[in-house]
Amino acid sequence: MTHQKSKKTKAIILAAGTSTRLRPLTEDLPKCLLPLNKDAIIDHQIRCLERFAVDHVLVVAGYKRVLLQEHIANVETSLPISIVNNELFDQTDNAFSLSLALDHIDASNDTVLVLDADILFELALLKELIETPYDNACIIDNSKDAQPEDCKVVVTNNTAARIGKRVPGNVVYTSMIKLSTDFLKAFTRALKEPRTQPEWYSEPLNRLLMKHPSTLHVIYTNGLLRCEIDTYEDLLYARALYQQIKKHEK
Repeated sequence: MTHQKSKKTKAIILAAGTSTRLRPLTEDLPKCLLPLNKDAIIDHQIRCLERFAVDHVLVVAGYKRVLLQEHIANVETSLPISIVNNELFDQTDNAFSLSLALDHIDASNDTVLVLDADILFELALLKELIETPYDNACIIDNSKDAQPEDCKVVVTNNTAARIGKRVPGNVVYTSMIKLSTDFLKAFTRALKEPRTQPEWYSEPLNRLLMKHPSTLHVIYTNGLLRCEIDTYEDLLYARALYQQIKKHEK
């Protein structure tokens, strides 16, 4: 008798980058450990993931890895958390980091949540992503006008037709995505393809979407709170936003 493996939900947090735009704050600290109040950015993400049936969290570390490892070891959580080391963090982008984490995923049985370590979000957004009936979905922000530096999404029939900084979309990708089944397998292969220069994972994802349209369902933020933290101004905004998010969670 053969036994089918039970499906598991695993989360990947991409936290290897050097975050030069936030210096001097990040000269001695990885961005995800910057405080929102007494909580670091990554603490909020872990606490949100803990609220759902997530089986394992993989944190991809690189810059100031030891500090991040020590912090994770002291986080009070019931979630199993492993560190994946990107030794080439200063030569690669998050496509390479994600490919390293996916080496620890069983694409035949696992559903994967991918989060950048520098995003703040309301718990309800993660709930929408995890509980959507679609195998593959991403969250897009329709509350603000897209800027040239944003990763944008072209939406067709409630699916992502294109994604990337250079696509002419008018909604912003939130760096929150769920992948599974054959699309996850194809994306894993795409990340392993030879590249002549570093890439964000949105680039191989965009090439894949052009081959497999109508695969990645979109979920709109519709007023739910979130932000990305790239600059000091973003950090100040995130700290104020975090107070609102904490009130919503009570």
